[in-house]
Amino acid sequence: MVSAVQKAQPAVVSVHVTTRVRQLQRYRSRDPFWDVFSPFYYAADRDQSSTGSGFIVNTEGYILTNDHVIGGDIPNKRLITVSLPEPDGRTLEARYISSDIGSDLAILKVEAKDLPVAPLGDSDDILVGEWAIAIGNPFDLGPTVSIGVVSALNRDPPQPQGDYYYRDMIQTDAAINPGNSGGPLVNADGEVIGINSFIYTGGDYSIGSIGIGFAISINTARDFLDEIQEHGQVRRPWTGIIALKRITQRLADYLALESTEGALVVKIAVDSPADRAGLESGDVIVAINDGKMRSANDTAGVLKGLRVDDECTLSVLRYGETLELRMRLEEWPRYRQGW
Repeated sequence: MVSAVQKAQPAVVSVHVTTRVRQLQRYRSRDPFWDVFSPFYYAADRDQSSTGSGFIVNTEGYILTNDHVIGGDIPNKRLITVSLPEPDGRTLEARYISSDIGSDLAILKVEAKDLPVAPLGDSDDILVGEWAIAIGNPFDLGPTVSIGVVSALNRDPPQPQGDYYYRDMIQTDAAINPGNSGGPLVNADGEVIGINSFIYTGGDYSIGSIGIGFAISINTARDFLDEIQEHGQVRRPWTGIIALKRITQRLADYLALESTEGALVVKIAVDSPADRAGLESGDVIVAINDGKMRSANDTAGVLKGLRVDDECTLSVLRYGETLELRMRLEEWPRYRQGW
């Protein structure tokens, strides 16, 4: 385990994000009596800080982390710095490159020489029960290591976590806490097999790790990195499916469906990939690429996880018959709607 940590930890960085936010402040006067009844507020800017983790993936200075670590949708308004662990100890300003919001991944870049690089493994070649090491910056304490095992593979959380749809996750009991997000989950050889992303606590997340943590597989991240290297950003995929609806028992009875699994297609865009594939409003998507769809959220998550030029097979129910439709995703045109 020591050699694995020594191999991976030099490339693990602590990420610090400073955001300028505007908030309403109550006007304070020198008269305490007036303060009690004062209805006046004014807008003021202040700095808001957050921390997380990431790791360097190549000598060009690209750093992989979670999108939620950098805060998502207004990266250009942020100051992002990364700190390398000792004995290097450098603190570098990082530039935001791009995000994949659907899978909660982001890329930063630093300009520096002699950067350590984390070796990437193969998440398709891991087994339940093998050692797993989480490295990161929990609670901004600095470089921290925790050890456990791979508890399960291919976990699909039933609900999205905020704006993020997680699929095919690696579950581990290695302690993951706030601040670990974006850091690597490595195997006993020191190779990165996942990106630590969130934990389950059974409550309102007011407590720390209880041994149920989830990491995005490194093979999912490889697709993201390939997209960045080839196109300089993540191209937003488009299917043309504008709305999906959850199938309730009442709706299943009305449509004569055998179960409430799958997603009802409510609306699709004309001349879209879905339209050209033959998908129609009223169809029920029950599987994508032979993967069974449990709900509308599940279906939306799979569709948002696909990339431009990907082809997928939709299994749909239409008037009691099962149809197989082939759909090829396109880059999202800004003037259109839908996924």
